[in-house]
Amino acid sequence: MNFKLVHRYVYVFRCLRVYVNTMKIAFALSIVYGLWSMVSAFSLLNSYETKANFLAVDNFSSFYSASNNSVLKFSNEGKFLYRYEEFNYGKIGMIDVSNPMKMMVFYPDFMTVVTLDKFLSPLTTYNFFQLGYQNISAVTSSTDGRIWFYDNTDFKLKKIDEAGKVFLESQPLNVLLEQAPNPNFMLERDSKVYMNDPAIGILVFDIFGSYAKTIPLKGLKKFQILQDQIVYFDNHQLNSYSSLTLDLKSLALPDTTDVSLAVLEKERLAVLKKDKIDFYRY
Repeated sequence: MNFKLVHRYVYVFRCLRVYVNTMKIAFALSIVYGLWSMVSAFSLLNSYETKANFLAVDNFSSFYSASNNSVLKFSNEGKFLYRYEEFNYGKIGMIDVSNPMKMMVFYPDFMTVVTLDKFLSPLTTYNFFQLGYQNISAVTSSTDGRIWFYDNTDFKLKKIDEAGKVFLESQPLNVLLEQAPNPNFMLERDSKVYMNDPAIGILVFDIFGSYAKTIPLKGLKKFQILQDQIVYFDNHQLNSYSSLTLDLKSLALPDTTDVSLAVLEKERLAVLKKDKIDFYRY
């Protein structure tokens, strides 16, 4: 065996790995610094009068708002497009627009998930009571069309299909963490599952449901994942936490009066206020 050649290949491989990791960090930082440098460049596109509890944006920069019983969809210019209403399942607990072709609406009081197409027409209904579950606090869609959820009864993250068949599940998290999580929000992005517990932080799992780590960001209601950045609204501003460099940066919003939430995506920003949503270009 030519050990010199082996060592040379090992050296080249290590250099390439360092280069790739460096480029990842540089790319992530370019997103944050590029966005954060545009604070003075906000331009109001539209305002829409509505009362809402939630605000979300998909990968195509379409925005969504949700009140107790309805979901509204807007274009990337802030123009109203479609409405979904449902009064049979109680109040909406959360919406997930990770897959805009199959977005999810979760009704915690009735343990029910309704999936909607891009026109906000119902596709499928999941009743967790009928599937044999008694206590579900957070759900999210998966890129393979299935659903992730946290089962508060046996303390496991699980993935099921439309028939309720379990494909993947984590180990009992009360054993791994030595405490029982009580998540209020969940998101799959870039082959990872992020589960938020305001008291513990953001629990990160791989695509197979295996627990990886906890990001020490506490007290959050929801967040976005943009590359390696965790973007969340707090204290009247947007904040970005880098999971690579651990840097925390803040972005002042163009208007903070009566603001309860803000989300951004691809040169667009939406700000939820007491009785309206403002849409901006940056």
